[in-house]
Amino acid sequence: MAITDATTSVNTSWTEHPTISFIAGTLSDISAMQTEVESKLKRGTLSATSSPTSTEVQRWLIRAKEEIMQVKSFTFARRYAYATLTASDYRVSLPPDYNGGDIRIKDQTNDRTITLWPATLFDTKFPDPDEESNNEPLVGCIKNMELWLVPPVSGSTIIEIDYERSGDDNTATDMTFLPEIERFRCCDYAIAESFESLHDFEKATWFKSKWNDGLARSSRANAKRKWKEMGFRAVSVFEKGYIRGYQN
Repeated sequence: MAITDATTSVNTSWTEHPTISFIAGTLSDISAMQTEVESKLKRGTLSATSSPTSTEVQRWLIRAKEEIMQVKSFTFARRYAYATLTASDYRVSLPPDYNGGDIRIKDQTNDRTITLWPATLFDTKFPDPDEESNNEPLVGCIKNMELWLVPPVSGSTIIEIDYERSGDDNTATDMTFLPEIERFRCCDYAIAESFESLHDFEKATWFKSKWNDGLARSSRANAKRKWKEMGFRAVSVFEKGYIRGYQN
């Protein structure tokens, strides 16, 4: 028996909400970050023919950004976007940089949050969403890189999501959503990779240790911010139930 790779026509168009970028500072873009790496390597200007090449260094900077997004659910890692669905829509493709982490969904047209169910529970209750009458969507579930909604929407409906991004952005070299201290940490990672490519393992190990120490400090600082936002306590299920009342 053979399984043929499936294709899908689900291709939802998302629009990102305007966001305020962090102050550009010293490392305003990936070119400035590459210059920072050059200053530590002491091997002259990086180019297409240098060792390491400028392309390799930028690739390591991009990987460092994605590593930062993966290691912790930083507050600055969240992205906000909206899409307009049409009548009978219930399958929605998620943005390509959704990392599979925490996601929150709102029906902006009907002023309500949409509760997410585990896929197994969702499929048990709604084996075929097409059989449901079009209405205001009440529940949803995440299936791989798709959002499924029930009931299917009854007309033009704006769905808003905020989610944890992977760092694998449409523009790979975009670093504007990172605080500058995180950009410096990305440089530490690229410097470590650069020395490793040059077989200077002692310096590579030192900069990799600096990178790991920076990640640990960043994780602790982010946890403190989140704990303060929660009033230094966990929110009970009763409080969550109370605040789930819909607007108007």
